[in-house]
Amino acid sequence: MERFEDLLWKNEVEINKRTAMICLYELLIIAVIFSLDVYGVFNVYSYATEFWWKIALAFLLCLPFILVKIVKAEGRWVKYAIMTCSVLASGFSYIIFNAQALLLFAFPTALVTIYYHRILSLYTCVLSVLAMLGSYLVASYLLLPPVFRNRYGFHYVMVDTAIPQAIYYLCFAVLAQILNRQSMGVIRQFYDASRKNEMLSLEKETAEFRGRIQERERISRDIHNSVGHTITAAIFALEAAKMQRPKEPEAADEKTDRAIARMRESMDIIRNSVRMMNDQNIMDVQELEKLLLLCCRQTEQDSDVTIDADFSGLESAAETPMSSERMSFLYGMVQECVTNGMKHGGAHRFRLKSAVEDGEIYVEVWNDGKVPDDAPQEGFGLQHLRSYAEKAGGSFQIKAGYGFSVRLSLPLEKL
Repeated sequence: MERFEDLLWKNEVEINKRTAMICLYELLIIAVIFSLDVYGVFNVYSYATEFWWKIALAFLLCLPFILVKIVKAEGRWVKYAIMTCSVLASGFSYIIFNAQALLLFAFPTALVTIYYHRILSLYTCVLSVLAMLGSYLVASYLLLPPVFRNRYGFHYVMVDTAIPQAIYYLCFAVLAQILNRQSMGVIRQFYDASRKNEMLSLEKETAEFRGRIQERERISRDIHNSVGHTITAAIFALEAAKMQRPKEPEAADEKTDRAIARMRESMDIIRNSVRMMNDQNIMDVQELEKLLLLCCRQTEQDSDVTIDADFSGLESAAETPMSSERMSFLYGMVQECVTNGMKHGGAHRFRLKSAVEDGEIYVEVWNDGKVPDDAPQEGFGLQHLRSYAEKAGGSFQIKAGYGFSVRLSLPLEKL
């Protein structure tokens, strides 16, 4: 399962598209208000009669759509740009339409709740209060003819009218924040429960994997003990029969027959053991993916680091057999690289990628740690990784630039 922050980021990208469309719907509502005013359904008492006010308002509400849908802008800043446009558009709407557009200040506050982002919500609330006060000042005082401007008018507009409206808005904003935090808490609990279930599932599968390794070791010991003893006894029996044959040929033949029978019993044991290993205890590349994913999750729990894992390139080789020795080595390689990154580079973010390329399976670990000024020196751990890879017919590479990267490749046919 992906980290909670990554899930929020993917959710944010989709929400940006939706909020951009909602801004267009808001523009449609404002167009309806303008049309009703033009056709005399009601009259808008406003001094912002220049056409450029309406052009600026339309541009603010179209800009999110342009950024997200046309320019396809991505980044954490996009949501702030969208909410800024929405808030400023509400302020412009009040300047142009006065009381007929006052409720549009609720649009940005309601819109920001679907992001589940506390800082963005606070930013939107503060900006909305400032936009509300500013729009009241512009619409009800600065645009007034000079003859009406006096200190009493300013006091009425800002103290008696704008500030109470801002307080009403803040009451609504606080309620929206409370509901948003409640929803966020429920989502977080659901994520934590799902992540815990994932960990339990991975640990269970890993326990089964270790059980299969232990079963292989037990079978190997059984073959060594029983078959080795049987073959040794058969060799002694055949040697004794060879010495006994000139004097007692019948007794020698009897010993030879017993030795042959015991050798056949040993062959049956070997066949059964190999069949059991092939039918029930075979391991493959898919097991490696689960094992490495468990390593990432356990490290994240034990340390203040983030590990992004990508195993999408292993799909074509998911059922390729892999020895337990290779699997244990690659697991140890990931642990070694993560430990080195935290210890020597002070890294906090890692990327683990494993895929199949040119007939080889590779595992690459990148971290954002500090890169040494000189060429990185290989310690005992990295030297061991290089030696193992080269002996197995693979390769080992270290790259230093933006962060530090270690990549190890092994031939698929020798797994």
